[in-house]
Amino acid sequence: MFDGILIGAAAVVILHGQWNGWYALPHSASTTNRSPAEGFFIFAGLLLLGLLGQGLVTLLQSEYPVTELEVHTLGLLFSLPLQIVLLLTVNRFFPTLPVPNRISRREAIRLGVRRFLPVWLVVVGAATISSLMRQVFAGEPSDPIGHASLAMLIESSGWVVPTFVLMVTLAVPWLEEVAFRGLLQPALTRLLGSARWGVVMTAGLFAAAHLGAVQWDGLPGLFVLGLGLGILRAQTGRIESAVVVHVLFNLLNIVLTWLSTSASV
Repeated sequence: MFDGILIGAAAVVILHGQWNGWYALPHSASTTNRSPAEGFFIFAGLLLLGLLGQGLVTLLQSEYPVTELEVHTLGLLFSLPLQIVLLLTVNRFFPTLPVPNRISRREAIRLGVRRFLPVWLVVVGAATISSLMRQVFAGEPSDPIGHASLAMLIESSGWVVPTFVLMVTLAVPWLEEVAFRGLLQPALTRLLGSARWGVVMTAGLFAAAHLGAVQWDGLPGLFVLGLGLGILRAQTGRIESAVVVHVLFNLLNIVLTWLSTSASV
């Protein structure tokens, strides 16, 4: 019954959003003057630096008794400064001009706060449908803890817990939005000549990037989340709204995971 309530709430939010123009996208094929080649290049650079950080830390496992979560957290800590240096260098030597339809940062943040709950409900509704489909077609229930990092988090203690929580609730959402919505989506939008297809393609790649970290039935929910974040990016000409939603989404997931595991003990 509870699953039905979640799905019904998601349907109501979708219809409400349709009536109120939440999905309207700009007619312009782009909300940035950065070329597709620049967007793709910087996006790839951020990914490679992230992989470099994880690869360097993975070597520690053969020398020191570190856990998987510690390796993942240290990888994030090592790669983040390198990624920030790349972004600062790009902005210094390859600046972009102001975008005419961009709203103010304060308005974007307020919009992100207002849209968080609707986006979260739709994502949960999509995830619930995927979970039910897994039970019907695969004959097995979904993992109640949908992300591998969350599963490692609740089994960990010490310095890694607060460090990881800070990283995935602040640094990771910001960096992912810079990469996917700030760079990749405008590049794809200009390349395809369509704001709609730019949002859809970026959402698909965003979900695919989480392969291995989540089970297959968790990908539709991430795709829907990517759609919501992409629409906010296209409407505002900024990433702040998407960052706010992403931060709150990760934070709420951690809180709900802790509450559910504590209740089951």
